[in-house]
Amino acid sequence: MLLMALLLLAAAWGHAEDIKINRSPDIGDHYFKVEPDSAKLSKLCSVYVPAYSHIFLTEKETALLAITLSIRNVDATAALIISKIDYFDTRGKLVEKLVTDMFGLAPMATASFVIEQRDRRGGAGANFIVEWGAKTRIRQPIIETIMAGYVGTRGLSFSSRGVELDCQARP
Repeated sequence: MLLMALLLLAAAWGHAEDIKINRSPDIGDHYFKVEPDSAKLSKLCSVYVPAYSHIFLTEKETALLAITLSIRNVDATAALIISKIDYFDTRGKLVEKLVTDMFGLAPMATASFVIEQRDRRGGAGANFIVEWGAKTRIRQPIIETIMAGYVGTRGLSFSSRGVELDCQARP
């Protein structure tokens, strides 16, 4: 009986190769592909965003967490250009490139990327590097992660804001 329960639990958690990162924005009016040749950016910035794919409850017990990376264009008139979103683990190793093309985010729109709760690859020190830019003067976007999960009947949730690493005007 115990063996069957363990096998069912292992099957439910899956393997790392089965894990996919959900990208909530579908290509459309609010989230659109931008050709690099047409993206003459006046500014290019990079943001470090802390995340946690699990947290420690005790020295030996951890709780797995789902991660939502949220990118909010708070400018009412200009599109935000997203050129890179990289996901790193606790050791600083690149886990996955979330975007491979440049994308625009319409004024006042939000793009979210969800990493499943069962995805352990990031660890307690996971993080994202997000590069964004704009063709014109634009308000700085809000870039944050929201972590949520549960252990038994206890629910856990919290958020982390991104920190600007670099922001350069471009000729």
